[in-house]
Amino acid sequence: MKIENSEKVRFGRGQKFRLSTKGNEAVSAYTLLVERSRAGMGRAQFDAARGEWSGPRGLTSEDGLFLVEFGVGERTISEVTRNLDDCASPREVKAAVERLLECGMLEPVVVQAPPPPPPRRYW
Repeated sequence: MKIENSEKVRFGRGQKFRLSTKGNEAVSAYTLLVERSRAGMGRAQFDAARGEWSGPRGLTSEDGLFLVEFGVGERTISEVTRNLDDCASPREVKAAVERLLECGMLEPVVVQAPPPPPPRRYW
């Protein structure tokens, strides 16, 4: 359930995201679905299988595409947008990232702060 008055979390343009364990399981199931549908009868069967895959997970049928892209490794939104240039607009990618974060399929990569410099010695 989405709370209407809640603030959206904003991420910097260099923020990277990766799959969570839940996301890894979803990608494995999606990859298996794609492999099985290649032997099937056509697009209608593939669309039906994507619907069956996405329904129980609370996703849209297009989310498999985005999950597979993040499954390659840690990616920023702009990297995914560039890679899916022919498939999805930047607005669709951002909406998918927000949706996948909310579902727990993606998680932001926490960047370790660099260690502080050693104390300066004056002799």
